[in-house]
Amino acid sequence: MSLLIISPRKKQLISYPHALLINGQLLGIMKGTAKINIPPGRFHVTLRSMFKFIETSVDVEIPERETVEIVYGDRERLWNMLFNLDLALWLLKRITHFGEPWDTLYEIISNGFFALWLLRIWIIRKRYFQMEVKVNKKSPQ
Repeated sequence: MSLLIISPRKKQLISYPHALLINGQLLGIMKGTAKINIPPGRFHVTLRSMFKFIETSVDVEIPERETVEIVYGDRERLWNMLFNLDLALWLLKRITHFGEPWDTLYEIISNGFFALWLLRIWIIRKRYFQMEVKVNKKSPQ
């Protein structure tokens, strides 16, 4: 038997659950790192968000008595920064009043970014996660 490790690229403050599928079969729901004892062979591994249309698949060759690691991360770094900035501006807007031209301008920009984000998610929905496969070392078994 070999070992397949599926782990996030970086530690997250809030880790969301993902469905793990191997060769189209739902193996389970994972949150964080998953370690699976698996026979050697070629497998189609899919990581699916709990939002069913967001997923990524990778084909993995698992050698005999080796540890294979799949490291995944999302493609949202820039969008997360924009969202945090937008959230801070939204809170500031709720506390203070900027006046008519600035309120309208903020609403247009904020709603425009949201529409672009939705369009982007729809376009990359089948390759949302970045997955990197590494064959590490001999399995201790």
